[in-house]
Amino acid sequence: MYLRYREQSWETDAQPSSHRVSDGSRLSARRPDRFGIRVGNPMPSIELRGVKLHAITELQAIAHILDELDNKHGGVVVTPNLDHLRRYVADVNFRAMIAEADLVVADGMPLVWASKLQRTPLPERVAGSNLISSLSGSAAGRGRSVYLLGGSGDTAKLASDELMRRYPTLRVAGWYSPPMGFERDSHQMATIIASLSAAKPDIVYVALGSPKQEQLIARLLPILPDAWWLGVGNSFSFLCGDVKRAPLWMQHGGLEWVHRLYQEPRRLFKRYITSGIPFGLSLMARSTGKGLVNTIAPKLRRAKPMMLPSPEVPIPVPLAPARSPLGLSPALEAQITRAWPLSANDESERTDDAPPVGRLRAMVLLGGSVRANALSAATGRSVLDLPLDEDGSILNFWLAQAAETAKIANIDRLPVRVMVNQNSPEPRSADARYAGAYRVERDLSEYRGTGGLLRDISSGYADDDLILVVNAAQILLDPLSRVVSTLIRKAGDVAVISHEDGTPSGIMLVSCKTLRMIPERGFIDMKEQALPLIASKFEVRVVNLRRPTGLPVRSLEGYVQALHYYHRRRSGKPAVTDLLAEDWTPSFSLVEPGATVDASARIHDSVVLAGASVEPGAVLVRSVVCPGTIIRRDRTAVDQLITIDRGSRKVKRAVGSRQ
Repeated sequence: MYLRYREQSWETDAQPSSHRVSDGSRLSARRPDRFGIRVGNPMPSIELRGVKLHAITELQAIAHILDELDNKHGGVVVTPNLDHLRRYVADVNFRAMIAEADLVVADGMPLVWASKLQRTPLPERVAGSNLISSLSGSAAGRGRSVYLLGGSGDTAKLASDELMRRYPTLRVAGWYSPPMGFERDSHQMATIIASLSAAKPDIVYVALGSPKQEQLIARLLPILPDAWWLGVGNSFSFLCGDVKRAPLWMQHGGLEWVHRLYQEPRRLFKRYITSGIPFGLSLMARSTGKGLVNTIAPKLRRAKPMMLPSPEVPIPVPLAPARSPLGLSPALEAQITRAWPLSANDESERTDDAPPVGRLRAMVLLGGSVRANALSAATGRSVLDLPLDEDGSILNFWLAQAAETAKIANIDRLPVRVMVNQNSPEPRSADARYAGAYRVERDLSEYRGTGGLLRDISSGYADDDLILVVNAAQILLDPLSRVVSTLIRKAGDVAVISHEDGTPSGIMLVSCKTLRMIPERGFIDMKEQALPLIASKFEVRVVNLRRPTGLPVRSLEGYVQALHYYHRRRSGKPAVTDLLAEDWTPSFSLVEPGATVDASARIHDSVVLAGASVEPGAVLVRSVVCPGTIIRRDRTAVDQLITIDRGSRKVKRAVGSRQ
């Protein structure tokens, strides 16, 4: 699973997360890097009934979204109200969707009141029904486009007309109001995907009500990973005048729900009266109690003398902060061009009590998800089924690496458990010689998190057994056996690879006894939640390497670059020749069986998948051609992911524009 993790915590031991707000006012990019970790300093935030809310104003939220767009970073905005908070407490799946959002701001005065009662005041309410207008106005000034998805009847069109009336320079890339039950209709979903792919908006407003709009955003996110997605509830009806908003004095006084209940009593009675009022009273009581604790606790801490930790108690080892741009940075390029040998910071290695390598019981290969992997979504196959070399797919590569690792561990074989989530395509490209060496398994829960998944897996192993956890969407630059040997020498209960530039490798060696500490229920991500918990009792060791052990495969650019470095290294060539000169020497050309490529066509650092056709004289440069597409005679495609439009059966280009 490639679930996006929440930002690194800004709290210290002296500042419990329940009652301190960071005093930093400058928002920072929290874009997840290609390994799934947030980068940059986190935004100021508070916690309310387990929900992490960003303590920012509406203007700050707008500035953050537009600045991220300028940096080619997309994201998801969630604006929880009291009903969302109630659902968050009761529904683990909804809880995970909120946790994965990039920006979470309070839409509801009860949440603002509760934050003040617990002495962690939010600066103001940031309502989604206000954001759709104010953000659109600011987007118009930056030349950004918006798309309106949802609503009933023609409300999306009428709302788009109203936005253009208010902001004449605003670019409305499109609108669509799907019929009831569209999420179960493959034709309707294909229509939505085709419309969004053609429009390529910068901002997408989804007005379907919660949790349907959050579920749809999760499904569509890979189509436009660089756009910002906002669930805006009933805002289209507000904009076009079908439903009147409460007067400002009611909005500011927290009485907007009364106005809504008066307009739609039959639909909203249960939400506001039967469920909302009891939960709201409970929230206020909890917040009041927490506020008292937060007022008294600092005084008690000041009165209590500081105690140094005992030398026998293992101190948690923090992971290095992640930093990775969308493509390979100049620093990463420079590191890769250095000598290839693996080199770790061995100052803390303790080989005398290193765990026996023979205790290695399995490799857990996290097979990815369509939601988090745009390349997988575009090709319609698992990232593990993408071709790598003459031996076939990335899956075959990992299975071969597992076989070599078993040899150094002196065990008959290292079973590979390929984990995919419930909505991902199942990898099918394994060679016959690996029959019985692996099995594909689906997550038991859609939103369990990597930590929760590993906790569930650990029940089948003894406490002292070791499992190797690997993110599948990468191509290794070093043999897995060498990486495992390095991890073994660290002698920790958990050993994690980290690079000097701060990027994690997606490879860790874990003793199963440590995973017993992870809760049996709920969403638990490994890096942000499980590792700090494990480190409180067991020894977590970090292996700092001076260069990456692998390159991620989650986009066209990442896939082609990873293939480039992989094949150049195999042929003994330097990673980069002259950074100031163009390199016209192909490093690879991969044509799957079942693809048709004319002998006169030129394939330069490109991949042609089965079912695709390349006609005479065509030229492909750093591109991937998907099944069903035809590159016509004498045409050129550069830096393109070429797919078929399932609705019109026309070729479309997901990346680039030259053909």
